[in-house]
This record gives sequence, structure tokens and C-alpha cells, in this order.
Amino acid sequence: MHHPPEDTQRTHILDAIQKQKNALAPLRITGSPTEVGQGLVNLAELHGLLEDHAASRQFYEEALEKFQEAKYKPGQAQALMGLGVVKANFEDHRGAIEQIARAAMLFNESKDREGEALARACIGESLRSLGQPEAAEEKYQEALILLRQTRNTERVARLLIDIGDIRMEKGDYEPARKRFLEAVPLLEQGEDPEALALGHLLLGESEGLLGNHEGARPHLLRAVELYQEVHDHAYEARARWDLGLSCYYQQDFAAARKQFETLIPLYGDLGQTGEVAKVQNILAHFTARGV
Repeated sequence: MHHPPEDTQRTHILDAIQKQKNALAPLRITGSPTEVGQGLVNLAELHGLLEDHAASRQFYEEALEKFQEAKYKPGQAQALMGLGVVKANFEDHRGAIEQIARAAMLFNESKDREGEALARACIGESLRSLGQPEAAEEKYQEALILLRQTRNTERVARLLIDIGDIRMEKGDYEPARKRFLEAVPLLEQGEDPEALALGHLLLGESEGLLGNHEGARPHLLRAVELYQEVHDHAYEARARWDLGLSCYYQQDFAAARKQFETLIPLYGDLGQTGEVAKVQNILAHFTARGV
């Protein structure tokens, strides 16, 4: 999930952009094309953090020219990758795939497994946005094979979640569950509470869809706690709804009621009046049955 930067963060990024521009000015005169290219890539990435994609594109294009002039393949791969991501941000996914495929080839020639894996995963993202889940999964699998050869367990875990998510959409809950089951312990070692929360949520959902409500509950409960910590009300609500259903299917009506009651203010904050009404209906049902 990508959030626009907070105000203080924004100030830091603007400050970093200014410093980078100041450093780049003399470098343009004295530095090699590769050094200038690298400085431009840094500048492009900083603008990307501000979601100023037009400025980002401009600096990536300039960097690509410098790297081509220097015949420096790793830099060309980096700049093409950046340009592809910019295109994806502008919803031009076909254009993104074209640029990133060129980057993947150059990463491969430069023996940069992590770069190539990331490129293949990004192509998967764009294919998914174009409504081609099978082709996307193929790219994620290619990226996964490459990433398993590196030490980047967090990226491996994210790919497993993406692959599992595609499986869930297809209704293949058991293969999806296996992916999430492998991802969660890897995410437990990492530093990203949102990714970990999503892992537990999806694992809980897949267990529930397979009818294993007892197995689903601890994961959904962990997801609820993590989403509370990161103040993500929308996903906390989704996790609580699933948890409430799992409790209900296990006939633990007191626990189910507790989750559904907590949902009402959450949905209220999110302005989802239809969902509030739905939950009130369920609670009225509980009351009528004396549970």
C-alpha cells in the first residue's frame, strides 16, 4: 500500500531534492556521464516519493541518455525500470511492460538477480492491472525463482502473497493457503507491519474459505491487532468482519457479537452507512435468537 508522504516527511524530501540538485550542478561539469546519470536517478527517485511522476520521468530520461552515452548497462536498466514504473503510475501498463522488459534484459546481462526479479515482478503487476492474472502469475513465479537465490526474504514473502492472492481470486484456496503459510514466517522476521498484517489476513481468509474456522481465528485476530497498530481502519474492518464470521461458524456467538459490535464505529468512521446497516441487522438477529 502506498501512502502519500506526511507533511514533515514531505519537507525532508524537498530538502533532499534541493541538496541533490546542488550536488548535481558541479557534477554536470566535472563528473563522468555515469556519475551524472546516478545523480539524476537519485533525483528521479526523490520526485517519485513525492508522487511528482512528471518530474520523475524527466530525470529518468536524462539519466538514461547519460548511461547510454557511457554504455553502462546497470544504469540503463535502473533508468528504464524507473521509466516503466512512471508509466504504470500514469496507468499506461502496456508502455510500462515494454520499458521494464528492456530493463529486465539489461539486469540479466549485468548479472543483477535482484534487479531482474524486481523487474519481472513489476511486469506481473502491470499484467494484473491489464486483467491478465495467469500471465501475471507466470511473471511472479519467474521473479520468485530469482529471488530465492538472494537473501531478500521480505521480497520473497511479498511475491508469495501476490501469487496467493491471484489463486484466491481464481478460487484455488488450498494452493493460496500454502503460499500464505510460507510467507507469514518470513514476514515475521521483517520490519513491515502492514505486509505482515496482510499475510495474516489472507491466511485467515483462505483457512476460512476452506472451512477451517478454528485455524482462521488466530490469524485474523493477529491481523486485527496489526491493523489497529498502523491505524488502517478499512483493513481492520475487513479483518474484524472475517473474524466475526469465523466465530459465528464455530458457534462462539459471544466472540462474534463482540467483533460485529466493534465494526459499527469503524464503518461509521469510514462513512460506509450500508455496512453499518448490515451489521446492525446481524446484531438484531443475534438478539432475537437470544445469543
